[in-house]
Amino acid sequence: WTQPGAAVEGESLWEFLHHRDDILHDAAGKTVVPLLIFDQFEEIFTLAQADDAGRKRAQQFVEDLADLVENRPPKALEARLELDDSITERFDFNRADYRILIALREDYLAHLESMKREMPSITQNRMRLARMTGRQALAAVMKPGGKLISQEVAEAIVRFVAGGSELPNAEVEPSLLSLICRELNNTRIAQGKSEISADLLAGSHDTILAEFYERALADQPPALRKIIEDELLTESGYRESLAEERLRRAFEAAGAAPDALATLVNRRLLRIEERLDLRRVELTHDVLCGVVRSSRALRLEREALDQAELKLAAHRERERATRKALIRARQIAVVCAVLAVGAVISALYGYQSAQRAQSAEANAQSVQKLAETSRGEAEKLVVYLLDDFYDELAPVGRLDAVGSLAKSAVAYYEELPAELRTPATRRNHSQALLRRGGVLLAQGATEEAGKSIDAAEAITATLREQGDASMETAFASARARGAKGNLLNRQTDFRGALKAYREALAFLRPVLAGSAAPSQAKLLELQVVAGVGFTQWWLNEKDARQSLVKAQELARNLHALDFSNLPATETYLAVGQWLAEIAYFQDGNADLAVKTADDVAALADRVLERRPDHRPAMRAKGVAVNLIARIDYDNARITLALKRYLEQHAVLERLVALDRSSVSAWIALGGAKGVIANMLRDLGRTDESLRWQVALVAMAGKFKVDARAAGSFARWNGLLAVWYQNMGEPARAQAALEDMRKFVAIGKGASNNDSWINVDYWGSMVMHLAGRHAEARAAAQQGLDILVATEKGNPEPFIHRSLWSLWNAVNQAAQAMGDYPAAEAAARRSLQWNIQGSQASRNQDQTAIAMALVRQGKLAEARELLLPLMAYYRRTDVVQSEDNEQQVRRAHFLMVYGLAFPAERKARLAEAAAVFESRPPSIKRWKEFALVGEEIAREMAKP
Repeated sequence: WTQPGAAVEGESLWEFLHHRDDILHDAAGKTVVPLLIFDQFEEIFTLAQADDAGRKRAQQFVEDLADLVENRPPKALEARLELDDSITERFDFNRADYRILIALREDYLAHLESMKREMPSITQNRMRLARMTGRQALAAVMKPGGKLISQEVAEAIVRFVAGGSELPNAEVEPSLLSLICRELNNTRIAQGKSEISADLLAGSHDTILAEFYERALADQPPALRKIIEDELLTESGYRESLAEERLRRAFEAAGAAPDALATLVNRRLLRIEERLDLRRVELTHDVLCGVVRSSRALRLEREALDQAELKLAAHRERERATRKALIRARQIAVVCAVLAVGAVISALYGYQSAQRAQSAEANAQSVQKLAETSRGEAEKLVVYLLDDFYDELAPVGRLDAVGSLAKSAVAYYEELPAELRTPATRRNHSQALLRRGGVLLAQGATEEAGKSIDAAEAITATLREQGDASMETAFASARARGAKGNLLNRQTDFRGALKAYREALAFLRPVLAGSAAPSQAKLLELQVVAGVGFTQWWLNEKDARQSLVKAQELARNLHALDFSNLPATETYLAVGQWLAEIAYFQDGNADLAVKTADDVAALADRVLERRPDHRPAMRAKGVAVNLIARIDYDNARITLALKRYLEQHAVLERLVALDRSSVSAWIALGGAKGVIANMLRDLGRTDESLRWQVALVAMAGKFKVDARAAGSFARWNGLLAVWYQNMGEPARAQAALEDMRKFVAIGKGASNNDSWINVDYWGSMVMHLAGRHAEARAAAQQGLDILVATEKGNPEPFIHRSLWSLWNAVNQAAQAMGDYPAAEAAARRSLQWNIQGSQASRNQDQTAIAMALVRQGKLAEARELLLPLMAYYRRTDVVQSEDNEQQVRRAHFLMVYGLAFPAERKARLAEAAAVFESRPPSIKRWKEFALVGEEIAREMAKP
């Protein structure tokens, strides 16, 4: 200010800004116009109205502001002027060199309108702040950010906030953008960095918002968090408002400080608004709902876990009681043996003692029978506990407790003397072995599980050989064969699994024949029939659907849909997943697949409402969302598919967080990361794609990788090698291939089809992209030779994709080498094995065949293939697809079409070049795609 010290304490805003000759300058002496910004002005109508003092202060402030807005001297000043007109010399009454900005929520416009009597000018200059476009959001990040942020990172932030949408299509919530930028800058400061880098974006919206949520509640009582999560959020996860008075009472009861509500409002977690003369409190924004919902779910999981721990303690107490009963039974058995020995010895004293000995022997037999009865009941209790424990604790990840009890039970049976092992005891022994085997299988210990299941089968087989035709032994045999089917499925021996399941059903038939069949037998029937359907689906058998529909009917009969039988509900969810996949992959009925998957997700949500920690329901929802996303992806709706895959990824992250030892959960999470990486590449975001791929292979250091998981990590490292080679980093590509080989060594022997872990394909692709085409062809052919020799010309369906990939690799290498007859043959074989591929991938195979025919001068044959494909590549959804890979393939097709139809050559090549050139630079640099661009350019250069 040009007159420092001119301000007087207690003077009004109008007086302060109207001092005569007191002008605001910058460092260069240039006049600066003061701008007064009043943000969240709605608090004048909410927080300020809490009590009489607040209302009085608010009224005084509004009057002061109105004088400034309308540029009129305050009444108090006018009164002083009447008493002392010399005061006028201190003020310039014509000044208006200041500006005022009022920002408030749109739903408080009516309140603002009520002030127009005091401030008529507030209705004259108004602007609505709607959602930002991508470009506006980018400017909002770049201009204030300055040197703190680069253009690339700013664009990534905008896409991040827009949920993955590209800038031209993005719609950005300003408040969310503001919050994300603030949190990123706080993280930058905390890490001592000079700028906001791309790695700070790691995680998700929820990660950043969750940190904000946690900081807001860090110094508040835990009970206050519970109130917010239960009262201010509906069950389905939407904002709920609560009367301020009621919330204050709840806070007080929770032990919160008197100013807790005001504190949370100041921290922007909560806000107060007036509705129909009632002040209500709610979360500040819908973007917080997901974070609060997740926090609530985790809290409920912890509470459920505490309940499970209580149940576990009770079960352990029952186990101890059972053990005591078993020990007592063994003691009684020893007494029986002693009495029997005494009876034999007494026979030596002569004929007269024989009668007494016989009497003693009869008594001993009576006692022994009583002991056996007692022991049998105790053993039944152990079997009941094992099943009850499993059903209760397996869905919440407490397999360790079940496994511990099963191990103790197995040890008990194995320590029993041979003379005490009755048929009932041996059956119970087999059930304990099966339960232990099931736990080991779920934990990924396939080899140990197999030993336990085989031992159980041996017991039941011996009982049958000894003439035991009881219903109990038939049921035990059915359970053993069903468990064997599960084991063989895990080992990818699908035909063996199908045989075991059918034998299990044969054992069950007499048990289920009566009208009062045991509920355990009915549940086993459901699980085995579902196993049959799943295995038939893998074997591509047409009866798969029929088996799965039957399983659904059995599950409904066991009350799967009213949640009174959760094991039946779990199987019903799994069956629904497989039916959805059959509808899409086998029948090509996308609408039915989506409907079925939606039904599965809805049922899983209903289970999770009751049991937030129920992992089978989480997995079912993840699989259902995955399939819907896959359908979107196959139809080139990449952005929508990406959002769904990110939703599935969040579910799987939650599963892994609940049980970091679950190999299957880690593999599923890795699969989701891989698909997300591929979609980001298709969208042209190759750097982000690479980060996801690197994070995928880095998971190997977070859990114990067994032989089964090693196969997945082998493939993922192979894909990473191709990623690096495409991005021009051959050294890293070779390092990734070395890691792949290490995992192949770990996975060797994981199943009866080792060849599915295929080193040759990934190595071949890296060689091809490096220009070593002859080596690439030889490597791919070597893989094919292994597969053909292993499968003897009749491969299992899960080998189809390997055959397709390898023939595709041979075709690409042969094309590059100019060996077009070999390229044609390889492309035809690739199409032959592309059984479950999308229409786009099958079209790609046919285009490859046509290209080989063109190069051989067989234009007529090429045209027959290409003409039907033109309709596909002219479809609006294909032409406008955001999938860059599909667009490069379209450019390749147009080039081949132009070569096959010389009259259209020039036009089609020009069209192909235009399609390729319109791709983002990152896509045109991607080596696999760059080769297509180079080939189009060579053809255009020809006369």
